[in-house]
Amino acid sequence: MSKEIDMVKNIEDVAIVLNPCSDNVAVAKKDISAGVPLEFEHGIIEIKNLIKTGQRFSLMDINEDEFVKQYGFPFGRSKGIKKGDLISTENIENVLPEVNFANYTPPTVTEFKGKYLNRTFRGYNRKNGRVGTRNYYLIVPTSMCASETALQVALSLENSGEILKKYSNIDGIAAIPHTEGCGCDSGLQIDRLMTTLKGYVCHPNVGGCLLMDLGCEQTNYEKMYAYLKDYIQDDFKPVDWITIQESGGTRSAIEKAITVIKNRLTEVNRVKREDVPIAKLIVGTECGASDSFSGITANPIIGSAVDKVIYGGGSAILSEVTEMVGTLEMLLPRFRSLETLSKFKQIVEWYTKIAEKLGLTLEPNLVPENIEGGLINNYIKSLGAVIKGGSTVIEDVLDYAEPVKKSGLSIMQGPGNDPESITGMVAAGASIICFSTGKGTTTGDAICPVIKIASTDDTYKKLPEDMDFNGGRVLSGNFGINVLGEELLDKIIAVTSGEKTWSEKWKQRQFQVWTAGKLSL
Repeated sequence: MSKEIDMVKNIEDVAIVLNPCSDNVAVAKKDISAGVPLEFEHGIIEIKNLIKTGQRFSLMDINEDEFVKQYGFPFGRSKGIKKGDLISTENIENVLPEVNFANYTPPTVTEFKGKYLNRTFRGYNRKNGRVGTRNYYLIVPTSMCASETALQVALSLENSGEILKKYSNIDGIAAIPHTEGCGCDSGLQIDRLMTTLKGYVCHPNVGGCLLMDLGCEQTNYEKMYAYLKDYIQDDFKPVDWITIQESGGTRSAIEKAITVIKNRLTEVNRVKREDVPIAKLIVGTECGASDSFSGITANPIIGSAVDKVIYGGGSAILSEVTEMVGTLEMLLPRFRSLETLSKFKQIVEWYTKIAEKLGLTLEPNLVPENIEGGLINNYIKSLGAVIKGGSTVIEDVLDYAEPVKKSGLSIMQGPGNDPESITGMVAAGASIICFSTGKGTTTGDAICPVIKIASTDDTYKKLPEDMDFNGGRVLSGNFGINVLGEELLDKIIAVTSGEKTWSEKWKQRQFQVWTAGKLSL
């Protein structure tokens, strides 16, 4: 027997137990060889199999039909698991207990805290009272038919290099090309696109915009103007229009657009950053390329920072409904009302019903690397995902891209697909995105800064020019979630005050509308 196997190790050195009072599994921080004895609560656990980094093992015997728990909540039913066994798809069933809604009682009102009510950032005050964290000039194609032309206009202006040097208060000239707007049903799909585009036109991170249509599409000038006219008549920002078919074609439309935009930039540049309370922030939360540690390090850190913004009177959005399946028991005490709870159930059921109609399931939301890394089913992935929404009251449930109406936390209908999810949250009003990642992703947004929070030291070091924050420090045991939550809040304030994130530096300006009726996961 090797010296390693002979030596009893403290479980805290090699694994994490998130809720010692109720969890019956632990997560390995590093590889643990078969036969290694671990000390836990004055007893010994002998590891039965090789446990790879990120995988789970049992802290006790979990009898057949008992539920396997992490975060204090079930994520599967045991088929008969012995203490020290690897938790795998072979020894659990993807079954959860029924949630008893009779246990629901309305939560108390979220208490604001002076420490955070006094925190400020330097933002752009808009005439309608909203506050931007960036000041973009935005070119908005109303359809796929105008998208390439709009993109060429933006690239022509930004790549010249002279424009942004001249206008120091403008963060960029961006376009949002997309694949929607025609060749589809004229109902929900068109409404979804127009809602999303309006969210970007009206966004406080946009100081002025040019809408561009081809002329004959379903979302042409006539249709879009009718949808936007009430906002445009309020004269909150300069909004112009160009129709390609009425401008002499592509070359002439590009030249005309460039002239229109140049004549607007002086006005857009007049706004300056001012100190404003964090109550004016709306934080969007996202996770992508998740690993087993995303729900242990990066997501709880985001949740801690989100709580602090809300304690300061601000707001946040939790989306990715495909990654909320199985979390009802965890979220139940947090819904503001039974009406809010009912709306949540409806958006989850929409997903399951459309999957059934298509003869599909939500399981593909879990990719092979998720499973290999220890996220063995959607339920454990979801429990770790919703933690990035913090712990405060869920005040509202929104449709995709529906504007945030209430301070505090809102849940938004939307897929786990990163660009579609982020686009929806920004259209709803998010002015900063906190994005956790396990394996590492480079996704950004056209007008909104995105802070990337790595779940491990390895990912942070592997992608040093894409990761903005190292959440993996939790695993060392030297940094608590609350401490790093405070640090992330400082980072949020720095970024919303003008500090560029890596995705901004590399101009990762993703924009992708979630097509109505599409089963995005």
